[in-house]
This record gives sequence, structure tokens and C-alpha cells, in this order.
Amino acid sequence: MKDFSKTIVEKIKEAHIIPESKLKLQWKSYLFWIIMLCFIILGALSLSMVIFNIIDIDPRFLKYLGLQRLIIILFITAPYLWIVLSLSALIFGILAFRKTTKGYRYSTLFIVSLVVLIISILGIFSHILKINNRMGGVLSKNAPNFRDFTDPRGARWQRPGDGLIGGEITDVGMDNFDLRSFDNQDWKISYDQKTEGVDDVQITSGEKVGIIGEKTGEFLMHAFSIRQFPSDWSGQPPSLDPMSPDQGGKFPNGFPPPLPPPF
Repeated sequence: MKDFSKTIVEKIKEAHIIPESKLKLQWKSYLFWIIMLCFIILGALSLSMVIFNIIDIDPRFLKYLGLQRLIIILFITAPYLWIVLSLSALIFGILAFRKTTKGYRYSTLFIVSLVVLIISILGIFSHILKINNRMGGVLSKNAPNFRDFTDPRGARWQRPGDGLIGGEITDVGMDNFDLRSFDNQDWKISYDQKTEGVDDVQITSGEKVGIIGEKTGEFLMHAFSIRQFPSDWSGQPPSLDPMSPDQGGKFPNGFPPPLPPPF
């Protein structure tokens, strides 16, 4: 009977095949696991930044802007950078998992579902822990020239023609206030008793606010809804100190302040 083991050994010698050590194979597996985990973390952080940008849109957009304008704004100001990074991390994470020693045992559907689930859970937790908020602040400060790519919310609130303008209050009147927009334009914002105040907004100099309304003239807008932004929205603290109540900066009766009686 022919000894197949000797035949195999001879073939290996003839082909000059050198077996790889077990340690080397294990390090390759560890390397792919590390790569996969890195891509999963990147995907989770990118997904959390997508959530961070999308969560800025609330039902009032649809109420005041209408469906067509809302879709246009969403398309123009979508966080494409983070969407692309999240999808890229998902794809490379799946490929890295395939390269591990046990990755070949699982179906593509299982691997995709697993990686998507992990990225989604980590992304949601990053949003709950406000890691994406801190990321946005760091990127806004350290990469101001790329702010529109890293945080397209700012561009979303620079569309007065579509009824959206955001910025910092610079002066307060009885039923109006001056607003320095995020693109450094000076606007006059008017409001009335029907104007909706969101997040306990106070009409105060130095306050960062977003306006949903209607453009009524050159650098004039009537507000339907006013919301409050974080003080570090633009990556810098407010340039003006908030006015104290005795200077008329805050209105003790809440928002909006009472209009003067008719003459």
C-alpha cells in the first residue's frame, strides 16, 4: 500500500512550501480583530454625529416650512461626511471580520447584521452620553474651516430665504431684537404673542437662538418659532455678556414679553 504521508512530504519539499508558525497566524487574527474593532468604533462615532445633526430637526420644521422645503433643506444640509464614514467603517469592518480565523464560518448576512447592530448600539450610547456633542465642539474649535462638513447644522440655520436663521442676539427691543447671524450678517427679528418659544428661550443679549419664520424684507424676519442654542454653538463663548434683569435683558414673565398697550 502506498504511503501517502511520504508523498505529501515530498511534494511539500519540491514546492519549497514553508509552514507558517502558529504564533504568526494568531497575530494576523489579532490584527484583523483590532482593525475590525477600530472600524466599528469609527462607525459608531460617525453614526452618533449623524444622529447629532439629524436630531436638530424637530416637527416644527414641517409645521412652519412645509414638506417640500424641509426635504430640500435636509438634502442640502445632510451630514454627508459622517454618513460616508459610517458606511465605510461598516464595509471595512465586515471585510476585516471575514479575514479573521473564524470569520469564514459565518454567512455574510449574519456578519452584516452583527456589525450593524454593534455600530448602532454604540452610536446610540455615544449620543446618550453626549460624546458626539463634545466631538462637535472639538471639531468646531480645531477645524473651523471644515465646520460646514463636520457640522452642517450651521449651514442649515443660514437659509433665511427658506425661513431659517440662527445667530446671537445683540440688542433687545420691546417686540423685536437684533440678531448677528452665524455668517456675520445683522438681522432685525420681530415677534408677537403667537410666536412660539422653545426650550425656555429668553430674549437676552448674548443668547444664541434659531429662528423659524418668514423673511419680510432685506435683513428683516418675522419669527414663528424661536429656539435656544447651546452657548458654544459656534465653537466660541458668546461675545456679549447677558444683560441682567434690571437692564431689561430678561423678561420676568417668560416668553414672549407682553406687548405695549394700544394708544
